[in-house]
Amino acid sequence: MRITQASLEHLDQLLPMFIRYREFYGAMPQQIDSKTFLTERISREEAIILLAFEHDLPMGFCLVYPSFSSVLLRPIWIINDMYVTEPSRRKQVAKQLLQAVAQHARENNVVRLRVSIHASHEIAQRLYSAADFIEDKQFTSYILPL
Repeated sequence: MRITQASLEHLDQLLPMFIRYREFYGAMPQQIDSKTFLTERISREEAIILLAFEHDLPMGFCLVYPSFSSVLLRPIWIINDMYVTEPSRRKQVAKQLLQAVAQHARENNVVRLRVSIHASHEIAQRLYSAADFIEDKQFTSYILPL
């Protein structure tokens, strides 16, 4: 398995996975808008997207948004999206993507990785626990839909 950071050259390989990921969460495909969204995130360097490949076949991706901690005066990264293609599941793709993200974060002086997952998503809970993520029991998250 090879993991690489996505560039605009990878859009044709990334886009179908991104659309399937969105559909999993109930979003409409919106192919043109999805491509525009990914193009903007990559070209503006607003996101880090790691892609996993086996030979030349895409297996999955992990999309991370850089942010900062005012208290720690250092960068933090938010793992926002993780997707593994159906044929690639149970091949440790997500685990290797997480390891690659963590290594890339360490190389960039990031103090912490953060991820939010649905409370009923047990597979994701096991994945992140096995990768040494700890459940945040100190802070409660709130959202304001706009």
